[in-house]
Amino acid sequence: MRSTKMEQNPEFKGTMLSAFLGKEVYIFIRGGTKLTGRLESVSTYELVITVSHKPVVVLKHAIDYIELAG
Repeated sequence: MRSTKMEQNPEFKGTMLSAFLGKEVYIFIRGGTKLTGRLESVSTYELVITVSHKPVVVLKHAIDYIELAG
């Protein structure tokens, strides 16, 4: 399977997640855990979400997928 330039470019992936900034999201972690919170920031290797009024750092390599809540 060939990758497109967009899939290889980390800036493109950050742009996609930037559309979720400030919104409630579900983050499904590879171990089966589901986090629900507001996406606060996106960087190259991690996300910061607010869960129960506390910031949580989630490493991107540990994420299966992300959905918008509601």
